[in-house]
Amino acid sequence: MLNMKRTIAAAAIAVVGALGLAACSAGGNAASSAFVIVTAAQPQSFSYETSATGYEAAEFFKNTGASLIRNEYVDGTGGQAEHEDYNKFAPVLAKSYDVSDDGLTYTFHLDTDAKSTAGNALTADDVIWSIQRKFAVETSIVPFISAPFITKPDQFAKVDDETVTLTLDKASYGYTALSLLANVGYNIYDAKVLKEHTTSSDPWAVKWSGTHPNFGFGAYKVDTYTPGEQTIYTANAGYAEGKPSIARIVQRVVADAGQRANLVKSGDAQIAAQLRPADQVELKDADAAQVFDVPTNAYVYMPLLTTKGTFEDVAVRRALAAAIPYDKINENVYHGRADSISSILSDADPGFDGSGLTANETDPSEAKKILADAGYTEPVQFTLTVNNSVPDLQETAVQIQTAVKDAGFDMTIDTVNSSTFQAGLAAKTFEASLGRDYAVVQSPPYVLSLFYTPGSAINWPDFDNAELNQAIADGNAAGDPTGAEAGKYWNAAQKVLQDQMPTIYINYVQPLNAFAKDVDGYVFRSDNVIDYSQLQLASS
Repeated sequence: MLNMKRTIAAAAIAVVGALGLAACSAGGNAASSAFVIVTAAQPQSFSYETSATGYEAAEFFKNTGASLIRNEYVDGTGGQAEHEDYNKFAPVLAKSYDVSDDGLTYTFHLDTDAKSTAGNALTADDVIWSIQRKFAVETSIVPFISAPFITKPDQFAKVDDETVTLTLDKASYGYTALSLLANVGYNIYDAKVLKEHTTSSDPWAVKWSGTHPNFGFGAYKVDTYTPGEQTIYTANAGYAEGKPSIARIVQRVVADAGQRANLVKSGDAQIAAQLRPADQVELKDADAAQVFDVPTNAYVYMPLLTTKGTFEDVAVRRALAAAIPYDKINENVYHGRADSISSILSDADPGFDGSGLTANETDPSEAKKILADAGYTEPVQFTLTVNNSVPDLQETAVQIQTAVKDAGFDMTIDTVNSSTFQAGLAAKTFEASLGRDYAVVQSPPYVLSLFYTPGSAINWPDFDNAELNQAIADGNAAGDPTGAEAGKYWNAAQKVLQDQMPTIYINYVQPLNAFAKDVDGYVFRSDNVIDYSQLQLASS
């Protein structure tokens, strides 16, 4: 039986010198000139199983790898950019799929004409070996992010060289399983390439793939990688969705966000990533670049350690939530490119239930009252840790520090480098931190479980609440996760989060990038990275 609700729709080689390189203009040729992207950093590893997080890593995995399916790209409305439809799936390495009458078995028909960046044709063996690797490697996050929907590799089986199946325990797991398969965690690898580099100490070639990037079926291969300077990508002619329009991309590291913005403004770069909102607004107001609005899923949030110290007391968490200057942050830091957040779930889901969910509001008097009623007579001291490589979050921290002082808090800002920040989050040593994040998979149970599964390494607040856990379990048992019945449980789960406040959600923020005026093809994705295969120049 074909799944009718969520069908698969048919749908730069030489090293570049100076930053002042003349890039493609409206009259240029993408095949002969460099298409330049400036970004803050590079991925530290090419292996998803050992280093899955970070913007630059996610963008690398998306563009050098490919999954069986992806979410369908649809036109934006109301001035928004093209974006994903989370309820529909389009073919990539699978030409189509069928669903059994009982909803438990998904059969994927592979595009065996698709070729890896090494030139090898896709087979079912690539799919099965890739899945086995994702579950076998101890440092892989795939088992965690996939449970309970996909829990073991032998749920996947080879039928023949062109066909694989996935069998689920419950029909209601189908939507989330498809959503997982549509994202980079389930990229398929060229098993032939990786098997050539396995050893007794590295049986899945994980160590080798950490420093050798070309083992995927993506739209681009890495031609040159110069640590700390640049990565040069060239198009894969055998890509399942067709050879990309842009033949060569030079991704250059430029540490300063203001300089990245200026390079787009001057025409020396086509795309600048990870900008400050103020720079985006300046570029847009000067009509010097394109800055897009999207149905964003990215939020700024403050996880609070709930198991010890200052924020073990829920009253202190609630008081701090009332002290945050949400509107001032939206205005002074994000310059109108942020909105209040009342739900961490997508309201595009058919069964979305937002009843009783409200955005936090600033009320210093209420914050003082909550603290007084809880017996606090002196200012509550705490430290907010911030990643020093993210300028908008540093600015947000300063806004918070000033505002909460009037509400009974004495806050210290501790800025640390990226590696220290990530290590502290994982070790749960920060009593409060500030981050900008999103759920790549937009299935409601995935979003709710991602940061709150008890014992998880990414449960930053170390939060374990029986009522929340039960609501998520009941939602998983209610059938279609985007249906109205399940929606009641997702609503109940979010109400627990709003009441217990393990995380203070500050706002939804727009993507922090800018595009030259002659660049077309930007699509907003739930992972917030750019799909290079869709890009083209206006003259192309």
